Amino acid sequence: MEALRNILGVPFGWALGFLYDLSGNYLFTLVVITLIVRLILLPSAIKQQKNSAKQMRLQAKVNKIRAKYAGQGREAQMKISEETQELYRREGFNASTAGCLPMGLQLLVMMGLYNAIYSPIKYVLHLSDQVIEALQTAYYAAFPDMANAKSTYSLQLNILNKFTDVQAHLPEGGVVSEEAIAKIQNFIDNFRIGSINLTDYPKDWRTVNTLLVWIPIIAGVTALLSAVYTYLKQRKTNPEMAKNPAMGCMTLASPAMSIYFGFILPAGIGFYWIISNVLSFIQLLATSAMFKPADVIAQQMIDETVQRRAREESVKKTRAYIAQERENR
Repeated sequence: MEALRNILGVPFGWALGFLYDLSGNYLFTLVVITLIVRLILLPSAIKQQKNSAKQMRLQAKVNKIRAKYAGQGREAQMKISEETQELYRREGFNASTAGCLPMGLQLLVMMGLYNAIYSPIKYVLHLSDQVIEALQTAYYAAFPDMANAKSTYSLQLNILNKFTDVQAHLPEGGVVSEEAIAKIQNFIDNFRIGSINLTDYPKDWRTVNTLLVWIPIIAGVTALLSAVYTYLKQRKTNPEMAKNPAMGCMTLASPAMSIYFGFILPAGIGFYWIISNVLSFIQLLATSAMFKPADVIAQQMIDETVQRRAREESVKKTRAYIAQERENR
């Protein structure tokens, strides 16, 4: 998994570094890269919207199948599944393509971007592996208890957060030059929102900065916007599924996780989530407005009618051709 994250992180790391070199502002860089990611995922979002409309159209037929076998035991459930799959096959609807593949694409993109965001010293500042190793050694010398940490995923952000202590443990004349130190310090000085240092941890808000507590809270609220909107749409498109208590739990799960992890991870990660959640909600509103289920269903029916007539015309021409060949014989 780590090897995959590193591979996926390279293109996003290059993009982060390029944008940072152009702007000199890492917060602006995060906004732009998040917008780019949302544009990359836009075709997937549009496809999901269209598939949702198609599923909505088929739901009435699925409900008839369920009503047909209602209250008939376990074998009836197998019949329902078989006939539903046959219905999807006839209609050209693939449930896995509608849900799993777009989600898989989003997961790969997020893995790559997260890896790049967690490693700014490598990807944004372009410091060598030797310099990064020296910084890590100095960090563990300053904080020996962290040497036994199970996860090193946030290590580069931790180095930035405790850079004064790390710098004190760097050997004189080592591989970390004064230029590299100045580059890191400039990045730290600009990696903040007002008085909030985004390398700090919101869990330490009482002793570091009380404003830090708002980062995970806002991240959770912005995640809740998309979750609630999606749930309300689901109630319209698939009322039976919306009645499932698990849907309500899933609606609250993402915001709750955003708040929890927003507290225990560096504030910069929570800030990225806020940007991503806001842009995701805007994209959700835009795709819903541009591809309304009723309009999508109407267009699908038109397309299917055109395709059916084309097939019928093709069959007529084939029959006419065969009949003509027979007469010529």
